[in-house]
This record gives sequence, structure tokens and C-alpha cells, in this order.
Amino acid sequence: MTVPEDNIAFPEFLASIVHDMKNSLGMILTAAEETVGACSSRDCPSSKRLSQMQYETKRLNNNLVQLLTLYKMDQAQYTVNISDNAVRDFIDETILQNRQLLDYRGIDVVTECPDDLFWFFDSNLVSGVINNILNNAYRYARDQLRLIAEEKEGFLVLTVQDNGSGYPDSMLRSTKQAIRGTSFRTGSTGLGLYFASIVAGLHKNRGRSGYIEIRNGCDLGGGCFSIYLP
Repeated sequence: MTVPEDNIAFPEFLASIVHDMKNSLGMILTAAEETVGACSSRDCPSSKRLSQMQYETKRLNNNLVQLLTLYKMDQAQYTVNISDNAVRDFIDETILQNRQLLDYRGIDVVTECPDDLFWFFDSNLVSGVINNILNNAYRYARDQLRLIAEEKEGFLVLTVQDNGSGYPDSMLRSTKQAIRGTSFRTGSTGLGLYFASIVAGLHKNRGRSGYIEIRNGCDLGGGCFSIYLP
């Protein structure tokens, strides 16, 4: 039987599949986190592989959440929730969500944020951006990360630095190219930077819009990602 094309809502069909995949991955991720948390390298020979499974599952889950959020935005089904946030609490909570993986890799995380810094932003969306950057840093950082929050010229600037090898020159030459670029060699799709750029742009104040910036060097000598929120 041939199904009439008018009855096929392909984007909605894909969104439904992605949502189902996300739910399944969420269950696997929970099980992986509980398993990794219950064993150590001394009493569990497979702890390294389990940690890798946890990292990859979290990475896939983050990608699916980003895809669903972008779909909802495209369909005008997502409402940006701008609220007042204590930035120090926001940073501490975000680090806590990634603590298990970072500790396993022996990555030391330093945070810098004034205790009296408050800002209006969508904490759910911005958390998704920072979580994705930290998850990538798990892969590329050697042993150090720094998360800095500060106010600069009317913007809240959240910066994640690592001491890895940094961003490739091809990405640094054009942020737009990095966002849109796909590499079959590395498996990069640019989704994370694209999502971060969209989230930043949704934050507007007094005629100014948020944006992202990537560069190398900074204090730790590796990659340096910043999101600017007006």
C-alpha cells in the first residue's frame, strides 16, 4: 500500500524517534552512572570501559536534547525562560553534574566567580551549552579545566578553558565555518557550537544580542570557549 505524501509529517516523525531515543539513552546513562559510581579501578577491571561508555552515552544524550530543543524552537514550541540567577550557584550545580566523569579522568576544575554576581538568563539552555563544553573537555583536556564567570562591558561572560591541544586552525579562522562544519575524520558535526550560538542569540537586552567566541591560549594554553550574555 502506498501512503499519500500529504499524510507524512517527516519532521514530526523524526522528532518523535529522537525523543524515544533520548528516553532510552537517559535510562542507560543513569545505569552507567550508578555502575561507575559503585566500582573503582581496584575492584573493577572494566571501570575504564564503563567510564568511556558513560561519556559516550552522555554525549549522545546531550546531542539528542539539543536536536529536540532546536526542533521545538523551529516550530515555535519552545519558550525562553529568562530569570534572575545567582551565577555562583549555577556554576556549582553545572560542575556537580559533570563531577563524576571529570574526577575519573583526574581533571582538576577551578571555578572563578564573584559571590554577588547575579544575571538574567535561561538557566536550562545555558546549562545545556556549558554541559556540552565540559563534556567535550573531558575528551580533550589533559588534566586541568577552568570555568570563569565575570561581567564585561554589560555582558555576563562564561568561559571554559582547558589545557588540551586547542581548537584546530580551521575552526578558529571562521566561527561560522566551525558551527556549520562537518568532519568525517573526527566525527564533529558542529552541533554543539551551533546550539551554543542559537542559545546566545536568544538572549537580548537593550538592542544587544548574545554571542559565542572560541580561541586558543588563555591561561591554560588550550581551547577557550566563551558565551556572552547581555
